[in-house]
Amino acid sequence: MRLGAKLTLWLLIPLLLMLSIFTLLTLRREREVHQREVREEAERIANTLAISVAEAVRRRNTADIHRIAEESALESSRFGLAVFDAQGRPLLTWGLASAAGAIGPLELAALSSVPRGVGVVEEQGGLPVRSHLVALTSAGELLGGLKVSASLQGMQEILDRERNYFLSMLVAVCVVLVVLVSLTVRRTVSLPLHGLMGRIAALGRGEAPEDVAVPGRDEVAQLTREFNLLARNLDEARRRLLHESEHARSVIQNITDGIIGLDRDYRIRTWNRAIAERYGIAESEVLGRDLFETFPALGWEGLRKELDRLICGERREFFLRNFDHETLRRGRVVQNIRGSVLPGPTGEVTGAVLAIEDVTERVALEREVQQAEKLAVVGQLAAGIAHQIGTPLNVISGSAEYLMMEWGTERARPRELEIIIAQTDRITKLIQQLLNFARPARMALQPVKLNDLLREVLGLTEHQIAKERIAIKTELQPDLPGIAGDENQLEQAFLNIVINAWHAMPSGGILTLRTRAAPPGDRPRRAGRVASPSVEVSIADTGVGIPAENLPRIFDPFFTTKGVGRGTGLGLAITRRIVEDHHGRIEVASEVGRGTIVTIRLPVGGVAV
Repeated sequence: MRLGAKLTLWLLIPLLLMLSIFTLLTLRREREVHQREVREEAERIANTLAISVAEAVRRRNTADIHRIAEESALESSRFGLAVFDAQGRPLLTWGLASAAGAIGPLELAALSSVPRGVGVVEEQGGLPVRSHLVALTSAGELLGGLKVSASLQGMQEILDRERNYFLSMLVAVCVVLVVLVSLTVRRTVSLPLHGLMGRIAALGRGEAPEDVAVPGRDEVAQLTREFNLLARNLDEARRRLLHESEHARSVIQNITDGIIGLDRDYRIRTWNRAIAERYGIAESEVLGRDLFETFPALGWEGLRKELDRLICGERREFFLRNFDHETLRRGRVVQNIRGSVLPGPTGEVTGAVLAIEDVTERVALEREVQQAEKLAVVGQLAAGIAHQIGTPLNVISGSAEYLMMEWGTERARPRELEIIIAQTDRITKLIQQLLNFARPARMALQPVKLNDLLREVLGLTEHQIAKERIAIKTELQPDLPGIAGDENQLEQAFLNIVINAWHAMPSGGILTLRTRAAPPGDRPRRAGRVASPSVEVSIADTGVGIPAENLPRIFDPFFTTKGVGRGTGLGLAITRRIVEDHHGRIEVASEVGRGTIVTIRLPVGGVAV
């Protein structure tokens, strides 16, 4: 129910109650007045006729009694007369009292003690009447009684007309009051409140409508003016808050570090532009979703444990340096993550904020610097070895060959001389490898077809590989794009990998070579940047595999798991240098007992990937 209707009812109900009570009291008073008038009239007529009727009864002259009734000028339809003898028997009945019965002697005797008589309301002939009984006496002797009856039907008709009049007036007054009160409430309450509600709804929608104008000085007008002032203040505060919110959002969105805001249930509430662009995940894809359901890798990588301590209040902040993370779409990255609690108005923890700095390139650069420092040390070592060992080694080798020549061919040569010559040749080759590693040859760039180059590498090794019961499988893409590179160096790099795969399968197995054109978005998993188009070469074996603890060291110079005399530990180091000199990337994935996959990506046109 509307407020105007409620106010109308609240105002009308008391008024209607008051009018109804007034009407009832008025009708009751009118009834009493009419009843008193009828009673007094019946009493007056009875006492007036009692003298002459008593004389006629004393003379026992019935004709006089009839004459008195006729001369009384009473209407027989409104009045009635009944005369009783001393025993209470009717002597005369007239008008409404025609059917009057006898009265008891005792009752008649009691009337003699009441000078003015007794009134009573009764029915005669089916009509309500007001009767008045008086005793007829003469010189102290009881002669009989007289009853005068006056009809109440006329009084009832008058009362009914007055009641209908008052009810009609009450209905008319009610209608007038309803109209007046409704118009007044509508003008002074409903319309102003309707305007206020429209203003409130407009404020809820973020609009700023015109002020509600209510003339006057009453409470509603004052309330309207106060509300207009409040609405203007709220609108100004909303604009200011919206501006500050947009400014804060702009600041968060334009921070170069990634920002993630979480609530207490780890649902993502903030996801800024930096992290969206960095990892290719739009804000609409993650807002409102659980962080660890959306990015499950973060849980087992160690972030959940730190966040749990924040949300529980054990810590106010944490810092994870060089945090390795496997992203959904951009491969593995390295991050610095700083987390802090998000306090509520009373200091309670309402969530957490993560500031994420991508340091993938920085860490990769640091590793490259460390690798360069290692290579510099190896270069210095190689130069020193070549200088310090080269000349004595040449003397030893020359002397051994001279002794072999002097020994001649007729006699059996000593085994020791053959060992000296073989080992000096091996040392010479090792020194040459060190020099090649420390001072790489200048690249002669030219168009290279990798499929043809890989076939040449397999041609150099397939005879030895076949002896080891190793099957060769090739999956070379026919329309593979060409690259720019040094064919000799690339051949050496691929040959080193094929030889390592061959040595990893002493009991036989399958060697698989694959090539394919990699699209720009398909980049190395450990890279943190978008790649250009490249060509991918994959060399897989089903050999013994590499233990996980050795994988980070396989490209270190002189690191080898081969037996004595089977490797120097420089093959993969040289291969990596050749690949990086061609602006490429090399990755190794291995599982003990299942084999190893070496993946090399080289850019189409020589652009870094």
